[in-house]
Amino acid sequence: MGIPEARDPSANQGKAARVSEASGDRASSVPEGDRQGWQMMLGSLQVGLAQTPEDFRAVQSLRSARFRGSDMLSDMDRFDPLCLHLLLRSAGTGCVIATARTRLLRGTAELQASYTAQFYDLSPLSAAMQPCLEIGRICIDRAHVQDPDTMRAILAGISRLALDSGAQMLLGCASFPGADAARHKSALAYLSARHIGPEGQGPARRAERDCVALAPQMVGDHAQGLRGVPKLLRLYLSLGGWVSDHAVLDHDLDTVHVFAAVEIARIPARRKRALQALARI
Repeated sequence: MGIPEARDPSANQGKAARVSEASGDRASSVPEGDRQGWQMMLGSLQVGLAQTPEDFRAVQSLRSARFRGSDMLSDMDRFDPLCLHLLLRSAGTGCVIATARTRLLRGTAELQASYTAQFYDLSPLSAAMQPCLEIGRICIDRAHVQDPDTMRAILAGISRLALDSGAQMLLGCASFPGADAARHKSALAYLSARHIGPEGQGPARRAERDCVALAPQMVGDHAQGLRGVPKLLRLYLSLGGWVSDHAVLDHDLDTVHVFAAVEIARIPARRKRALQALARI
């Protein structure tokens, strides 16, 4: 659910350049009913779903540049054909300035086979399984990273998909740039003290992953910790979101991330009404 920083291409020189089949040159395995196009206008931004091979090439290009540091290194993976891909364009130029991928997880089997489940044992969530919208690979062009309207437009698109799909939970990996937990100790301590998920519902650790426990004693200054939390994760927390009790070091994307979830039923009523209105613009 987070936004990793751009990568140095030298870190991936051993990775062969390729164009994934998920680029749209073949039909997505997402059910046809879920791939119907729609568009919204928010100021000068157009929000919609990737539909054409051109759209998917734009998704790949932006993600390659931001996450891999080079257009020659693909960021597409086996999950992309299973997902709906949000696209944000400048209405004036038609240029793609942001993208995100989402996947509706309808049951335990899909939950356990999700991207997020590679890093976290989601078995505790299976006990009370409800439709979940997995959000990931949020990617914004450098020139628009600090633009609040861009994040507002992404949120509008996610809200639209959540409403249309009947999802009861948003979930994913919320990322901090740099795979060094010590660098983010203040923010992780803040999350531990204030936003750990409900008892028995948070994900368990995967033994094969490089995990770090969130410990409130790491630092006592919660204000400092909050400043270190990425803006997108702060937004999720303001909606009543919660995080796992541990972080995972993702050396492939050079990030530290936590599992993050927003339960639709727990979003404050005023915020929920605002999101519903935003999704129907």
